Amino acid sequence: MQRPVLYEVAARDAERLQVWFFAPNCWFETLREFFAVRHSNREHIIEAREAPVPNQAALRKILFPSTVFFSAFLLFWTQLILGKFLLPWFGGTPAVWTTCMLFFQLLLLAGYAYAHLLTRLANALTQCLVHAALLLLAVALLSYLAAIWSSPIIPGANWKPATTSSPVFGIISLLALAVGLPYFALSATGPLLQAWYERVTQNQSAYRLYSLSNLGSFLALFAFPTAFEPRLTLRTQGYIWSVVFLLFAISCAACAVQAAGTKRLNNSELLGLGIGQPGIAATAPRIADYVLWFGLSACASVVFLATTNQLCQDVAVVPLLWVLPLGVYLLSFVLCFEHSHWYARHWFHATFGLALFAACFLLHNGALGSLLAQSGLYLLVLCVVCMVCHGELARAKPHPRFLTSFYLAVAAGGAFGGIFVGLLAPRIFRGFWEFQLGLWAAAALLLLILVRQPDSWLYRCAFPAPVLVIAMAALLPEAAPLATKEQHRGLDHFPVLIPAVLLFYVFLNRKNKNPEPVRKMAAPICCAAAVVVTGLVLVGTGLAHAGSAVSRSRNFYGVLSVIPKDADDPTRSALQLVHGRISHGMQFHSEAYRRTPTTYYTKNSGLGLAILQARSTADQAQRKLRVGVVGLGVGTIAAYGRHGDLLRFYEINPQVVGIASDRRYFTYLSDSPARPQIVLGDARLSLEHELDHGDAQDFDVLAVDAFSGDSIPVHLLTAEAVSIYLQHLHQPDGILAIHITNSYLDLKPVIQRAAKRFGLNLVYVHSQGDGLISSECEWMLLSHSELPHTGNDAEIVDGYALKLRSIRPWTDDYSNLLQVLKR
Repeated sequence: MQRPVLYEVAARDAERLQVWFFAPNCWFETLREFFAVRHSNREHIIEAREAPVPNQAALRKILFPSTVFFSAFLLFWTQLILGKFLLPWFGGTPAVWTTCMLFFQLLLLAGYAYAHLLTRLANALTQCLVHAALLLLAVALLSYLAAIWSSPIIPGANWKPATTSSPVFGIISLLALAVGLPYFALSATGPLLQAWYERVTQNQSAYRLYSLSNLGSFLALFAFPTAFEPRLTLRTQGYIWSVVFLLFAISCAACAVQAAGTKRLNNSELLGLGIGQPGIAATAPRIADYVLWFGLSACASVVFLATTNQLCQDVAVVPLLWVLPLGVYLLSFVLCFEHSHWYARHWFHATFGLALFAACFLLHNGALGSLLAQSGLYLLVLCVVCMVCHGELARAKPHPRFLTSFYLAVAAGGAFGGIFVGLLAPRIFRGFWEFQLGLWAAAALLLLILVRQPDSWLYRCAFPAPVLVIAMAALLPEAAPLATKEQHRGLDHFPVLIPAVLLFYVFLNRKNKNPEPVRKMAAPICCAAAVVVTGLVLVGTGLAHAGSAVSRSRNFYGVLSVIPKDADDPTRSALQLVHGRISHGMQFHSEAYRRTPTTYYTKNSGLGLAILQARSTADQAQRKLRVGVVGLGVGTIAAYGRHGDLLRFYEINPQVVGIASDRRYFTYLSDSPARPQIVLGDARLSLEHELDHGDAQDFDVLAVDAFSGDSIPVHLLTAEAVSIYLQHLHQPDGILAIHITNSYLDLKPVIQRAAKRFGLNLVYVHSQGDGLISSECEWMLLSHSELPHTGNDAEIVDGYALKLRSIRPWTDDYSNLLQVLKR
């Protein structure tokens, strides 16, 4: 049975317009009634039933959720498109994605602020008109960009940066130009449509739309690597995205028409009509509520972004490892806001303690030897932390009347997490500390919430509160081996917290037969002690890795450490440069071995064989050797240089240049008689600019060895990159040497495809290494001339004779890392 609704005549006019627009079978009747009402007394308030169109409510149930879903889907789809597109323009480091996330989080905050102010300062009709104008302007901008670029949201090649000296500013500027206005409109749509939906339905189901929006975001993340990336180029995806955005704009305008003529009723009116809920009033949130929402959102955001950094530095810099943490982050929103049953405190709080232990294990032990195990454990920790933070956030959500202010606080917390990880942490810390800080802050905030709630399990559980401290202090044995001896001496006295707290609890309870008052007195103190112990354990994990380093620095491109490598023979003591956990070169101290090429660059490595063959050819032609190297490391390849040779290194990270040139650590560059040249900036862009100015380098050997984490950045392996390399090689006997050593990715089929495309000879060189001077490594050599087929202690195979998986050639517009994962 239809319920009566009070509304004014003007609102009824708008309602009839909705029916006329959405119910074609009733056009004539509703149009006649519309004009009849226009001549009635407009100041008289009437009571009438809803429009006699049975599909009106069904239309609203479909229209609003679908529009919210597609707005969220478009939000995250464009993040992945532009993040992957801009990656090669700024060095292919994980910080590119972190900076992109910072931009999108800030724009999301701006959109939420716009939605909040619009719903508070304007009536329904004004809200609809303003947002419709914003959408129309966004569509016009996309049309203009499609006309000047080859794709609406993909910048043209002429927008490629000439320098990478200010990568953060460059990334944010390009993102703002490419998708700033459409993304702002999309980000505002979620809370705005939820506010309109609450107005239209007059119930508290608007928060279910928030869960649905996060589901749309999650599905976009899932679809990108599995459906879009393997089949569609980035520019094609840009066109499809723009078409879907146009359809979304039309759907959003339809929602605006629905909301324009609906009067919001207060709680007493709803109760009078029998559709309200007794005892539920729109109580305004307090300042403490806003602080809590901000803190929970910020903790989850910090841990999410820090997990992405940890995965990239420990595993590989691949877009797949950006998608997985973001997917976990969004899925926790979906579950926590879809229904309260998904977040059970007694399960997730216990699991949270186990997650802290797992995080300490990861930070201490590092790689687990398997991509699945390594990433899986990180994602499990992230999942538990996000479920706890977002579960508590869902429990604390306000009345739907204040949902825009709630979302604004949540977005502000997320943006703060992005600012902290993307901008502040690289300038404050010399290592990756944000992961530990995020975990510690989440633990502290959770215990604070429990202490402030008298009905929480902290006061009702069968075990006394000191059990918390005992559980946290049990992690100290894990922290013991993490610090150096000097550092650990300062932590020796902390295990006494366990008996001290127990004695304190017994003292308070000695004459009290009722344990409840004692438990309430002890709980805050015990929780404070638990927070201190947790912080000490997490700090110990960071001190373990920083303690042995003689030099440690951090910037946009990651953390660099110079670490001693001791040996039984004093003449074999050495220093090595480590990026994250990956070695980027080593040099011995002693005069006997100081000029010896080590690690991946020994004479039996693929690079060593290529240089030896190129030198033989150059000597026969009576000319000096010319070698180009993409990636400096510690400058090991300079050991091959002779007087008059040209050794030209391309390096994007200025800190690497500073460390390799510092004689306190490494002397390969200063010892080389060739006097190496260093070009600062992204190697591919630098090589491209040299060609544009007619300055081909005519290299006898060009080595591509630019590692970031444990993999070569993808933009250095595409067909366009290989074309640039070949133009810089001496023809026809120049050799392109590509370093493909990787723990998780099998890059051989990618290089084979590129070699076939350009008609090059190809050999695969694998050397085992001795664990001291040399390391196990894989190189692939490409040339138009004959390549070496013999080498001491090296396996050399014709690259086309290998059993390789058939994959589609990689280009700047297409790559699929799922196909090259090692099985």
